[in-house]
Amino acid sequence: MTRFGIIGGGLMGHGIAVALARAGHRVVVYDEDPAALASLDERIVRALERCGMPPGDVGVATARVTAAKSLADMSSCVDAVVEAVSERLDVKHQVLEALEARIPAVMPVWSTTSVLPLTDVAKGMRHPQRLVGVHWWNPAYLIPLVEVAPGAETDHRFVQEACDVLNGMGKTTVRLHRDVPGFIGNRLQFALVREALHLLEQEVCDPVTIDTVVRASLGLRWSAVGPMENADFIGLDLTRNILDSLAPHLSAAVAFPALDEPLDAGQRGRASGGGLLTWPPGRGEEVAQRLEDGIRRNLGAL
Repeated sequence: MTRFGIIGGGLMGHGIAVALARAGHRVVVYDEDPAALASLDERIVRALERCGMPPGDVGVATARVTAAKSLADMSSCVDAVVEAVSERLDVKHQVLEALEARIPAVMPVWSTTSVLPLTDVAKGMRHPQRLVGVHWWNPAYLIPLVEVAPGAETDHRFVQEACDVLNGMGKTTVRLHRDVPGFIGNRLQFALVREALHLLEQEVCDPVTIDTVVRASLGLRWSAVGPMENADFIGLDLTRNILDSLAPHLSAAVAFPALDEPLDAGQRGRASGGGLLTWPPGRGEEVAQRLEDGIRRNLGAL
């Protein structure tokens, strides 16, 4: 596979295009929103510059990415397709149905779903054996991890092929044994989010305090030593004792009033200017820059 089609030119789609182009692959991006395609080159250049790529190389890499005016145009000139549309089953089903009408039965299709079970995404496909879950982490051109998972009907040859391509790009790939909602990373991440919301609802602290605790302790530790290694490091007997004491008090909630209350008030977070925190003008850009700087700093320490 050297020519990739990407359906969806948004946050993840353009980030994956950058990652593929940096590795030397040619990429064709299709999005039904003309504005997403119109801004594609600008966003790709900006991302490549943030990666520290020399100006001359930025132009070369950007030239590897082109925009397609239609799904048919994109499908006619690629070896594999990346589905990067919104996390809604109905949307993914519509896109995959239209795609399969235009590509050979043996062409690999990668779904970037990060939460939905891949088996559900594949329902209705003519050739579900070719669908592989390939979960990139944002920003895809910086974070090395990519989670690769099969659906119930996926031919493992396609899974291995995806891993081989990603490994050849220098990515850190993990291969799941079976399909599970949320892969590995999002299950771990949102277990932490659920407990954080529980602490808010129990009025233990405020949102800023939660972020301070994570950034000044867990975040520093986990970039060097993962939770399984740490359990062995401190001792499984101590780990078991802590869980025996703490587990009964941890959240098992499936309702989240700490989120519902601001949402009911029209507060969606950064985009609306407020959510769990306040978002004055400029804070979004500052957080995005801090995030990328932190990722690069941690990568340098690995």
